[in-house]
Amino acid sequence: MPPLSLEGPLVKEIDSTTFERLIAPPAYPPNLSLIPLQRPWLPSYLRVMCNLRGWVIVTEPGSAALLRLKRYKPWIWDVWEDYGANLREDPAYRLRHRGIRYLVWLLAQGASPAGYLLAEYAYAGLMPLTKARFFPNAFVPVENAPPLLPNLVKTYHLITGNLTESWGLWDALEEAIQKPTIPLVIAGSIKTQQEEARLRSYLHRHKAWLWLRSYFVPYPVVQNLERHAALLYGLYQPLPHIRDKIPGKFYEAAVLGVPLRWRQGVSPVWDAFWRRYREEPEAPMLYWAYYEPKLLQWVEELMSKLEKAS
Repeated sequence: MPPLSLEGPLVKEIDSTTFERLIAPPAYPPNLSLIPLQRPWLPSYLRVMCNLRGWVIVTEPGSAALLRLKRYKPWIWDVWEDYGANLREDPAYRLRHRGIRYLVWLLAQGASPAGYLLAEYAYAGLMPLTKARFFPNAFVPVENAPPLLPNLVKTYHLITGNLTESWGLWDALEEAIQKPTIPLVIAGSIKTQQEEARLRSYLHRHKAWLWLRSYFVPYPVVQNLERHAALLYGLYQPLPHIRDKIPGKFYEAAVLGVPLRWRQGVSPVWDAFWRRYREEPEAPMLYWAYYEPKLLQWVEELMSKLEKAS
């Protein structure tokens, strides 16, 4: 796991036993999505890529590009992000960061997997729909550990994810410091020293805060914090690459029953999602398990087609 640092006046509130349980590595063998979390990760990742056997689901363009170069056939691309739009629109990407990422993205777009999983309708123009199936970016509870902050259950406000302007960091902090005695928990990474200095300028004005800082905060930790929060901030900027899709944070808050603060009125997609789930809190499309039979049936169809073609 990457380093995870803890700081702030609320560090003493963390239950150390629960914390160790939540950051423990998974018991099952690593897959492609977990390989980048190993240290050093690159040799392990390349070794896995060179020795693939059977079907693979890829979730990011780097692996898609490598599989194109490898001419590997039995794989599926779970396109959960429009990376091209992110690179064009997201102010978090500096100019020096875009070049190599664009090259990888262009190479990945030319790949030919057996099929595509599309989590959001806005990505329909990125690949041939004849090879695509649409599945919501649903949410599955994966841990049932006790609260990480047992003395603060349903009292703290929470900011998670990439700590960037496009994800609404500064607006969330502006709101938080209006009530500086309400516990504030932050779980995520920040990209530059300038942004970190600005974040700390807000924290200096807050009385009770905790920052769990890592390049990748383990998801069980994030989920535990979300489950027991009083409020989850989702103040995404309504940029072109964000406003027409439903962020995963919306699904998580809906399933866990946690209030979500979002920018109402700037995205019909976001507003419609919350209207639906206020009326239908148990709607099955929130859960991946509801779609597992359909996913398995589709994979079997792809396997059959490849066997007949070979």
